[in-house]
Amino acid sequence: MNSTTDIIKAVQTYIETPDTKYAIMIDGEWGCGKTYFWKNTLLPVVGESEALYISMFSLKDIKDIENEIFKTLSFMGNDDDGVLKGMLNSGTATIDDVRFGGIGFVVQFCLKKLKDKKLETSKNLFICFDDLERWAGDIEVCLSYINKLVEHDGAKCLIIGNANEIEAKNKDKFNNTKEKTIGFKYKLTYLPEITLNAAVNLGNYPSPDCKTYIENLISENKIRIYDLLTSVKCSNIRTVSVGIHYLAIIYSNHKSKFEISPANAISYFISLLSTLILVEHYKNSDEDRKAILAPVNDVLELTEKLGINFLDGNKKIRKLSDEEKIIEYLIDATFYQTGDIKLQGKFSIISYGFYKSEDFEEEFTKWRKTEDYEYYLDTFKLLYMDDEEAERIHQSTYKAMLEEKNITDPYILLSLTDRILNNIKRGAINLDFEVTKDGIKKLFKELYEQKIMDNNKYIEPPYFERFKYCNDIYSEVIEQNDKYNESYNKIEISKFWIKLKANPDELDELMKKYKDYEIFSLYDNPEEIVDVIETLNNEQLFEFTRWMGSRLDGSVGAVEKEHERAQAIVEILEEKYINKFGVKAAHIKQISRILKNKSTNYAPEYIDESKEI
Repeated sequence: MNSTTDIIKAVQTYIETPDTKYAIMIDGEWGCGKTYFWKNTLLPVVGESEALYISMFSLKDIKDIENEIFKTLSFMGNDDDGVLKGMLNSGTATIDDVRFGGIGFVVQFCLKKLKDKKLETSKNLFICFDDLERWAGDIEVCLSYINKLVEHDGAKCLIIGNANEIEAKNKDKFNNTKEKTIGFKYKLTYLPEITLNAAVNLGNYPSPDCKTYIENLISENKIRIYDLLTSVKCSNIRTVSVGIHYLAIIYSNHKSKFEISPANAISYFISLLSTLILVEHYKNSDEDRKAILAPVNDVLELTEKLGINFLDGNKKIRKLSDEEKIIEYLIDATFYQTGDIKLQGKFSIISYGFYKSEDFEEEFTKWRKTEDYEYYLDTFKLLYMDDEEAERIHQSTYKAMLEEKNITDPYILLSLTDRILNNIKRGAINLDFEVTKDGIKKLFKELYEQKIMDNNKYIEPPYFERFKYCNDIYSEVIEQNDKYNESYNKIEISKFWIKLKANPDELDELMKKYKDYEIFSLYDNPEEIVDVIETLNNEQLFEFTRWMGSRLDGSVGAVEKEHERAQAIVEILEEKYINKFGVKAAHIKQISRILKNKSTNYAPEYIDESKEI
């Protein structure tokens, strides 16, 4: 049983059943909203003034539990005396009894009086013990005490906790003791709509305007968010709430961009939330988080690095497990990007937990008013439209693609192609399937040949099977795109050395911009790069070597891709500086070492042991 409706019914039945000699438990993963469910759903059922609530966080023995119960009793009641004081005054307890029995006596006496008082109105003494996984002591002692409350004191006890985490710490003791103490255990998982609504309510919004914008954005796109949560089996209210919180911070700093582009806004949030789910629930080791949240990633290379191998030992496509499929889906959504949707800012806020303005400088520069084709990409929004509006969106998209040719992002064009062909197959569009495909093939070829196409190397790998209706077009585009990017990158990367040669004082700015580019693989004539390196002064050379060292960790892909071609530069530097000494020579030798060995360690071949020190 995991339906919230069923759990409510189970708790009601437990309360109404006389003489129960057991506690019940609500089990759920971290952040799934167990405490939220108690406070907002179960407490009204039990009665807000009827239940004692005890958090087990950091408690370690019976005395700690009784201290917490004592505190709770002290604040119960609306009268001036309060329940605790009234019970002590009206009972037979004396000061001597309290001194002799201690806090345990007071608690037991008051619980008995509270139980008797409630029974007069046909109600039960009800105690909620939350955060059981955070109990710091012997779990057997804790459950045995709760067992005493239900068996000997007639209390109704609800335990809330994460059973997996408890078992990881105290598996044998927990399993042995829970059989006697816990009669029923209910697993709490929310439906996507409840998860999302709860997360919105828990959101921390910097301003009323921000809250209104985000609530409207989520409300208008809830089906798309439900689809994400369902596909990746996420019912974690806390994670979704954090995603909304980050979105609120980002929106507050880029309000004008978000308000003119609702399509980009929801795509950005889906990507942000997918990244959070991936690094919090599926790939949350420090190593995996670092790999995912790096500034630039080759998606296929990253997927394999995270342990998702699409091919078996015979290089044939293998069947993925359910969890691998979810991880694949999340990676796809995480790295969804176009010319408009960037990665650095969202990766930054997830990595650091706060907004760093410098990481968002390029994040929204290309956002503009949402175009019709962007609505066309939203499956749910399009299918919810009436025929007239849907036809208008289709005609506008088709015209923008094939007549005006102003959609130049290859990923978007592939997505639109697949959507159009899908709609032809569904019978929503009166076009010939093959004729349309041929026209789109010619479009791609023309855009690449005329160098109009955007430079976008993140086109989805075929293993994701996203482009179901245009796989043949996708294969051709991959080949065209690789050649196009190679040509484009040569032009772009050459600017590093041209600008550096023209003005060495721009080194810091150039190093920041080109850290993830294969700058040493560019020239057929490596002497040109050597010439530029030699124009730098010692301070600049030192900073350049430090920068090259930092690339070994942060830009491994670029270092690997440039390594083979960089050996021509190494040969020139070794020959020129093997017998030269001094600070400048040392810096240049270090540049050569890093290029040759992909390491900052000093290599023996650069040390002439015959020289006297």
